[in-house]
Amino acid sequence: MKENQDLLSAVEKYLRGEASPEESALVNQWYHSFDDGQVMVTPEEGFSREEIFNRMDARLAALMQPAPSRGRVIPLWLKRTAAAAGIALVLGVGGWFLSGRYHMTSASRQIAAKAAVSVMPGSNKAVLLLDDGSAVTLNDSSQQTIGDARVQGESLVYDQAANPGDIKYNTLKTPQGGQFAVVLPDGSKVWLNAASSLKYPVSFNGRHRTVELTGEAYFDITPDKNKPFTVRVNNMEVQVLGTSFNVMAYPEEKNIKTTLITGAVNVNADNATKHLLPGQQAVLDDARQLTIANADVNTVLAWKNGKFEFAGEEVGVALRQLARWYDLELQWAGGMPEEHLTASFPRNTSLDNIIKMLELSGVHCQLDGRKLTVHPH
Repeated sequence: MKENQDLLSAVEKYLRGEASPEESALVNQWYHSFDDGQVMVTPEEGFSREEIFNRMDARLAALMQPAPSRGRVIPLWLKRTAAAAGIALVLGVGGWFLSGRYHMTSASRQIAAKAAVSVMPGSNKAVLLLDDGSAVTLNDSSQQTIGDARVQGESLVYDQAANPGDIKYNTLKTPQGGQFAVVLPDGSKVWLNAASSLKYPVSFNGRHRTVELTGEAYFDITPDKNKPFTVRVNNMEVQVLGTSFNVMAYPEEKNIKTTLITGAVNVNADNATKHLLPGQQAVLDDARQLTIANADVNTVLAWKNGKFEFAGEEVGVALRQLARWYDLELQWAGGMPEEHLTASFPRNTSLDNIIKMLELSGVHCQLDGRKLTVHPH
């Protein structure tokens, strides 16, 4: 039938990122039209169902990005797509192709059904802890002035012309499911990822600019040769004059990662010092060993750019990122999976779509309220 040919053509263009708005709408309509066990495409004479799926598989295989060879790699979303802007269902396409050939079990459908509860992605929100111990809730719709700072959209902006006075320290904290930015008194800007905090002085007096970080943040530092900027993370320091870089230092992760985007920084840990060049990453592991490697900058900065990107990432690391953004309690039933994930999708993707893809890819999750339990195979 012509409808089947049109659909197959639209699907293939969709995978290549070449679909027109009408073809994208057709794919999305098809996506919503089938159940968990059947795709609504029937073969016509001379064009068998198996051939349809073989062609889809070949297209998917051609789009896969290589990932590290350790462990089993799970391709979740096989292509970055700019042509499909506004269509949030690209995440589901590859997995749903597989579902046409490999039927979901009854238990799988029950898990997917439980995932349908409305768990929203994170948003711009934070809590500002003032030097006097009081707390102020911030979000991108508030119009607040707090001392020498004011809220402007997703940022807390400090007045650079403020009277220094006595040194006071504020702490900006993002909860799980939150992100926020702060423009410091020197004009430097810091973007905080979910479940992170930054302690900083409300004015930079003296010869140094020093802040303390937990969690993850991206820094864009205003140059000042007379006042070097230092980020303290546990027992590690990142020293810089003026540059942009990302620091990931969640206490539940075994590695602290500092990735340089522009400029130059020194990373100091114990008695070791490493000098970074743009595109390099310093990794401080749980044995306090400091090493340098080249980084995938797009993957490192995906969170700041509104995306999740996993390039052969450990399942545990990837799911902890998801849990922080969707404000989930993560539990492991039967131990940590050994798989590695390769995926890319917007941070506003619905959680139920993500869970469907994890399930179809072999990572079995069950959502109960905000508790996400990961089951063994």
